[in-house]
Formats: sequence, C-alpha cells, structure tokens
Amino acid sequence: MSQLASCWRLLGQVPSRLNHRSVHTSRVVWDRQRQPTGRAGHVSPWIRTPFFDERGPAIGVDKSLQERLTDMYPEDPIRGERVNIGFRTDKIAAMGKGQVADWRRKIRADRSLEKAAREGTLDVDLDVVRNQWVESGAVYEDIHHAAELYGLYADMYDHGYFTPCLMLDVNYKYEDVLVPVHRGNIVKPSEAAAQPVVGWDSPDNGLWCLVMTGLDSHMSTPGQEYLHWMVGNIKGSDITSGDTLCSYLQPFPALGTGYHRFAFVLYRQDGEIDFGGETVEEGNGVSLDARSFKTLDFYSKFQEQITPAGLAFYQSDYESSLREFFHNTLDMKEPKYEYEFPDWYVRPWRNFFDQGKEQGFDEFLDRRRDPKDIEKDVLEVKLAHTNPFTGDTDAYIKYPGIHEEELQEQIAPPIGEKRFNPKQSFKIAQWRRNAIQKERLKERYFRSTDHKDLRRDPLMTN
Repeated sequence: MSQLASCWRLLGQVPSRLNHRSVHTSRVVWDRQRQPTGRAGHVSPWIRTPFFDERGPAIGVDKSLQERLTDMYPEDPIRGERVNIGFRTDKIAAMGKGQVADWRRKIRADRSLEKAAREGTLDVDLDVVRNQWVESGAVYEDIHHAAELYGLYADMYDHGYFTPCLMLDVNYKYEDVLVPVHRGNIVKPSEAAAQPVVGWDSPDNGLWCLVMTGLDSHMSTPGQEYLHWMVGNIKGSDITSGDTLCSYLQPFPALGTGYHRFAFVLYRQDGEIDFGGETVEEGNGVSLDARSFKTLDFYSKFQEQITPAGLAFYQSDYESSLREFFHNTLDMKEPKYEYEFPDWYVRPWRNFFDQGKEQGFDEFLDRRRDPKDIEKDVLEVKLAHTNPFTGDTDAYIKYPGIHEEELQEQIAPPIGEKRFNPKQSFKIAQWRRNAIQKERLKERYFRSTDHKDLRRDPLMTN
C-alpha cells in the first residue's frame, strides 16, 4: 500500500504542461495534505492519491483459484461429505526420486536393450506388464478414476464411493471372438446379446452377489435404473452355484439417446442372504416395470451384509439390430428420440439491400443454398490450385491485391461514339467483382481454401 501511494505522489510531483499558467511566475509548492485538481477545478483522477476502496488487495489477500471454486461450488448440504463404502486399501509407498533415477541410469546403460529398442526387435511380454499392473494395485486406481469420470458413483450411490480391490473379468462371446469389458469401452448391443462370462479370484468359501444395471436406460422415471442381471449367494467364483434373482437382459439404448452406461458390481457377502424380496417376477416375456431398480436402495437395504469389491462397466449405443428386439422381445413400439432444430432465420428480401455494399448478391443467394453444395464448391476451388506433391500450382494467386486491374476492365464504346458511363460500363458487375476479390483474399467461407491446410511431405518442401 505504501509503494502504491508513493507512486501516485510521484506522479503528482511531476508538473503537467496542461496545468501550466503563464501568469504565474513563482515556484509551485505542492500541498500533500490536499488532493491536486485539474484544469476544471475538480479532483484529477490521474494525479491524486487513490482512496482505500479503490486500491487492489495486498499480496496474499486475494483468493486462489481453488478457493474461488470452493465458493462457487460449495459442498452439497443434502449429500454431505462423501463416504467410502468399500474395503480399505493399503497404498503402496512410491519409490523415491533417487531410486527412480538409479533405475533409469541402469536401463539406459544397457546397450543391448537400447539397440533392440532402436532396431524394433525388442520383445515385451504384455502378460508380465499386465500382472505387474494388477499386483501393484494401479489397475484399481485406474478403474476408480474412470468411474469417477463417468459419474458412476454419484448416480448409483449418491455420496458413496469405493475403490475396487479385485479384478472382475467380464467377456461377451460374439461369433468367434471375446468382447471384453474394461472401464468405459464401447460394446455394441449385438455383441452383448448373450449372457457374459464373468470370473474373479475367490476362495471356495467366499459368498458374492453380482449385479448388472443400466444407468441411463429407464424410459419413464428419471433417476431409476433397469436391472439387467442379478445373481446372489455365489459360492467362490462359480456363478451357476448362486441364486438367479433376475435373468440376463441385453442392453437396449433407444435411438437418439446417445451412449448408455452399463455397470457390473460385485459385492462380497458376510454370509448367506435371503434375497427373496429382490427376485424379479416377469411372467411371460420381459417386464421393464418389474426390472425398475435403484442401486442406492438395494445397497441401503443390505449394507450391513454386503460390501462392493469389484467393478467393470462399458458403454453401448443404438444399432439397427435393436428394432427386432423392441418388437419381439419387449413387445413394444420402437422408441425414437429426435431433436427438432428450429428453422434458420433469414431476413426478408426487401430488407437485404439496406445492408450496404459489403455483402453481394451471391451471398444473398448462398443463404438459400444447401451448405453441402457450398462446401463442395470450396473444395473444388481448393483442389484447383494445389498439387498434393508439389504444393502450389500456377493457378494459385499469391498476391491477390495486385490483380485488381483485370477486374476494372470496361466496355469500349463504338468508334466515334461517346464513352459510356464509367460506373455502369464494367465488364464484370460490382457484386461479382466483390465475390471474386473475397475469394482471392480468402474471406467468408473461402478462408479454408488456403494451401497451408493441406498435408504436404516435408521432403518436398525443400
């Protein structure tokens, strides 16, 4: 604050030529107790000491970015703090910087390893890399971060979350291949039509409950889910030994609804549980009303007996094979969601010519053309003056500003007759000249015709 005030005082001590009066011959003595004034007698905003409310905050007083974000997005009083509902994870201490540096020096000193990597003959066993990834626990952190990114915990458990502690391997059999489920990868509905093969490491006396839900598929109630598969009281890792509470149902995202999330959650049971109230009774066919499900309600009911331990999820979107599924399996009309785009606003033609000469008649017509046709014309112009191997051709005008004379040619009058009006005798109309010049200057939608946008071989530019 003292430095800022001294700067203002220093500015006040410099006499201004605007404040100089020729009739005053004595030396000007500045009164530091008074605010200096300008020529009009008012307090000058340039040579006065700023008031306290006009000064900026001192160093260290202003809030940081994190503090501002906290003020903008305060903690939700309804949800409260987030709660870890999973097993406690023991974090492995990371290696120190010195150990990492020693390991890098050791690897770089291996000449045979460097030569094999440079020549492309280095063999890397991906199974060993995957095992190290799993054994180190980094895979569980990656699954947790992916679930946070896709909002799985917030939609399933509200303010609860968990970090997986075992690998949940989910694979769909599709024709002659296996389609795996990782953490948010894309799996088409036709690939997930059959019940997947699920496996995990477990002792023989372990009890588990596997739940598969569709977080974005409910068609009538916001916030609800569809239960696609549920098996409880699984002994070890044999799913056939458990109680099937809900048979498997493939994903069925509707047309126009984008990607849907489908999550597999594996719960560890403290003992055998009576899931009689969770059995889905559908009768003949598939009942979506009976499959309405809420993960938070299910977990709240059995939270003293189950703990989430495994997680895997994927995304799926609409494809044409679902048309038959909606009609035959769900026995319903195929739902389609479309967004009605409003018509473009185009000014009436009688108001167009009042805009001046900056827009030509061709621009007025382009408003009624199909944008695809315009892009086609632009691409043809771009390819006409560019060679994919050598770059610019002779048709490319490097300096369009010096080629205006050819656009100013006028119609010569007959021999012996008076010359025509210079403003009305151009061979090319004014609107057409403007259009040609804008095309040469890369204006409007022709700005994408510049040859620099094309990919060129660096060896050909020398």
